[in-house]
Amino acid sequence: MRVWTGSLYWLVAGAVVGFGLIGLMTIGYPFLIVGMVLCIVGVWKPGIGGSWAFLIGLGGLPALVFLRHIADAALTAMNPYCSEDLNSPGIGVTPGADTVTCSYAPASYYVLFGISVAITLSGVFLYLLLRARSRGGATA
Repeated sequence: MRVWTGSLYWLVAGAVVGFGLIGLMTIGYPFLIVGMVLCIVGVWKPGIGGSWAFLIGLGGLPALVFLRHIADAALTAMNPYCSEDLNSPGIGVTPGADTVTCSYAPASYYVLFGISVAITLSGVFLYLLLRARSRGGATA
């Protein structure tokens, strides 16, 4: 149970650092500092046994945030009021109609999503590698 507690600690520390990195231009700086403090304290208290989870948290939370933005942009692209010219005769927006909010995902979101997924998968790979080495060493 102690190993999973340490892993959860490192997962949260990685998620806080990841949130701090994607929000660095606005509110991310305090989260980055708190995440770094969690990492420094984590070396002593829970230990580095579950530190592979840091990579999963570091990439996982930003990947979810970018996935949410990409999914919102994909749903917006299917809205006919956002995908065509509002003055075209096929759309026919009535005067006084409610406003339509359109969003899009910049190309950098796709790149950052790919990088975040790669970081997350590297943490999963590291966990599987460490688990295989510990089981292989115990049986030999």
